[in-house]
Amino acid sequence: MTTAKIILLRPETVPPSRMSDGSAGYDLYAAADAVIPAASVAGDGRVDVGRSLVPLGFAIELPKGTVGRLASRSGLSVKSNIEVGAGWVDSDYRGEVMVEMKNLSSVDYEISKGDRIAQLIFLRVEQPDILVTDSLESTARGASGIGSTGI
Repeated sequence: MTTAKIILLRPETVPPSRMSDGSAGYDLYAAADAVIPAASVAGDGRVDVGRSLVPLGFAIELPKGTVGRLASRSGLSVKSNIEVGAGWVDSDYRGEVMVEMKNLSSVDYEISKGDRIAQLIFLRVEQPDILVTDSLESTARGASGIGSTGI
């Protein structure tokens, strides 16, 4: 079994926890109150997604060979249109872990300290050497890109 070490940076920080033995993700708790502003539509039709960076109140040392994936909680996503944005924690990062939260709804969303707002999933990661070459092995797909295998 591997271990992820954490340092609690605030007195009332709730450490990551799993809600069941089968849970892949560890629930993450807001370390401060926050408001994620509503999404809005600009005059030219562009959508400005509301976003806020929410602190979690801990620093982490991930197990060697892993990366932390910050992911949305399904209930928060389905019921309130709140999603996690940029969501990776590298194994050599030692600062406070924060979550970029995005509000896809038309109303502001309030987060209270202690709310479960995201989840952390530990993934094994390969870090291959990069070799510059003149050719690549051919495949049936070749250079066909986005949408080439169907929608």
